[in-house]
Amino acid sequence: MSIKKLAWSLVIIFLLLGNSFLAAQSEKAQKTNNPTYILVNLSYSFQSPKGDMANRYGWNNAAGLGLDYLTSENWIFGTQVDYLFGTRVKEDVLASLRNLNGDLIGNNRSVADIKLTERGWNANLLFGKLIPFRKEKRLFGIRATAGIGILQHKIRIQQDPASLVPQTTGDYRTGYDRMSNGLAFTEFIGIQKVSANRKINFILGVELVQGFTKSRREWDFDKMAKDENKYIDFLIGGKFAWTIPFEIGATAEDVFY
Repeated sequence: MSIKKLAWSLVIIFLLLGNSFLAAQSEKAQKTNNPTYILVNLSYSFQSPKGDMANRYGWNNAAGLGLDYLTSENWIFGTQVDYLFGTRVKEDVLASLRNLNGDLIGNNRSVADIKLTERGWNANLLFGKLIPFRKEKRLFGIRATAGIGILQHKIRIQQDPASLVPQTTGDYRTGYDRMSNGLAFTEFIGIQKVSANRKINFILGVELVQGFTKSRREWDFDKMAKDENKYIDFLIGGKFAWTIPFEIGATAEDVFY
């Protein structure tokens, strides 16, 4: 099954299972007069790669956007997409193009200052629980979630505009970028708080990602072969998110804090 078909299958399953559950939760929230919430999460992560991924990259950053549905009983159903970016690439995929001095020569016969950077994304569907520290403050407590989705990463070849290297431009760059992706699992544990005045709303904790990836390129030019290996990639790091809450189903007399 292709990555695109797998991603769409996960979305369809999530929607089918979630539709009936959310309908039941909405009815229950109306009966108990306990509101549900839509939470929009804007996040930043600092991640360290482990496993096979550590052989290719150093630490990276991730900027993310998440959407949660928080039920009246504090169950969490959501989705999260993180954009990965970093400047520490350990694998020199352009080594075969360098001269004896280790330089890359551009089309104007001068040394080209090409930089290798990391780019990628992690998209997943989430399920979890917000466990309040105190019953009367149900939106402040321990947040624990688990997710399933897709992890993708590649090496970005940043050209020197003053001295282009033709072998790394256009479609040729795909022979060097090592684009890999595959099924991934994500776990998070930390603290979440939504305040009464809605001014202090955050998520802070530790996240772990495990990806089972393989190369999606037909040929690696520098190795003169197709990469048939299967990789186990890990990312571990801290995550902070600013939350924008939207309350659903509350009446005017409801007071939670």
